[in-house]
Amino acid sequence: MNKLPLSLLVLSALAGFAQAQVMTTAVGFNTVQIPAGSVASPSYTTLSFPLNAAAQFTGTIASVDSATSFTMSGAAWTASQFVSASAPCLAKITSGTNVGRFFLITANTTSQLTVDLGATPTITDLTTALSVGDSVQVLPANTLGTLFGTSLVSTPAVQFVTGSSAANADNVWILSGQTWSIYYHNGTNWKKSGSFANQNNTIIFPDEGVLVVHIDSTTPSLTFTGTVPVTNEKSDISGSGSTFVANRFPVDQQLVNLGIQSLSGWVAASSAASADNVWAWNPSTLGWDTFYYNGTNWKKSGSFANQNSTIIPAGTAVIIIKNGSSSNVTLAQTLPYTP
Repeated sequence: MNKLPLSLLVLSALAGFAQAQVMTTAVGFNTVQIPAGSVASPSYTTLSFPLNAAAQFTGTIASVDSATSFTMSGAAWTASQFVSASAPCLAKITSGTNVGRFFLITANTTSQLTVDLGATPTITDLTTALSVGDSVQVLPANTLGTLFGTSLVSTPAVQFVTGSSAANADNVWILSGQTWSIYYHNGTNWKKSGSFANQNNTIIFPDEGVLVVHIDSTTPSLTFTGTVPVTNEKSDISGSGSTFVANRFPVDQQLVNLGIQSLSGWVAASSAASADNVWAWNPSTLGWDTFYYNGTNWKKSGSFANQNSTIIPAGTAVIIIKNGSSSNVTLAQTLPYTP
């Protein structure tokens, strides 16, 4: 059975956040208030980022050229235009079989994109995943720097407690399988615990959740802006370990409407111990609620009540723990509003 990292299991408190959101059919913003904490008793906040940066290019696929590359109609780019280390870009598929997918762009010519499939383990060959005529947007990726600021005087400015190490600064935790990568700002740039390298350009993919650990009595206010998704979205769920998966849309959603119970190989059972699990943060109890699907309805460990209507707030994420199949699978999230 897959287990969560011990570092997550020992968290004694995880405070939710208050949100204010205004949205039009094209653009919107989400404001998050990070709860006060202390060194002895930090606050913990789950975040996801459903709003996208404005597209730099929109077009259709003219040809799928290899397992990792395709050519766009109407493109007239500069070579390597989308592969700057300081401004990584994504190719978002906006129509076709894989609508809602994102791929990191690793190279481009005047009309061809080459992408990295590492963040999408269920896709190993674009020749079977994409088709001529599929729509694609090229847009900037979210990074630690673009989301949280690169310095104390940047726009946005870093609002977190800075320090010389992760131990004496606010942290941003990113989960990959069984391992947390821990990031902090040292007053000059973002660092990763155990590394001296500048981490300002560390990418946070659209389907990832992050955990913010705050260690003082201030209540930082973070505002995230961007375009509102207008298509269905797809997220990859790891077949091993745990996946911290985002609510991909900027609206609250009921647990049943996330579609997790429809994942290929999802284990439904009469108890949480025998089933695949979803962990969602409960700000009322300051703890993780464990949900499981019994084949008919969602249930919560320790309760007999139907939990289908449990709200997963906009701008948050849930942890998916697979106890059964070890295969990577795709979570398809249906657009919950009319664009």
